[in-house]
Amino acid sequence: MSNDNEMAARARQHAHRIISRPAHKFPIGVRVIQRFGAPTGLGSFRVTRHLPDDGAGLLYRVKRERDGQERVANESSLELIRRDDD
Repeated sequence: MSNDNEMAARARQHAHRIISRPAHKFPIGVRVIQRFGAPTGLGSFRVTRHLPDDGAGLLYRVKRERDGQERVANESSLELIRRDDD
């Protein structure tokens, strides 16, 4: 019969295998607009950094192209700007 330490080690190994990090939808450098959250006015943002999940979804550091304003945005509030919109 195995001891508690061996059982705990096996449980940790199993949990490690099934836990995966979600992938960010938008790569760094793409242009996006923010649909929800704090008002952004006109203009697009460029993704400058991927941030970890805060419990409510993946986060991004984005920078407005017009005036250089930077903010953190939740992935669900962003929308990719199509190439033909450039």
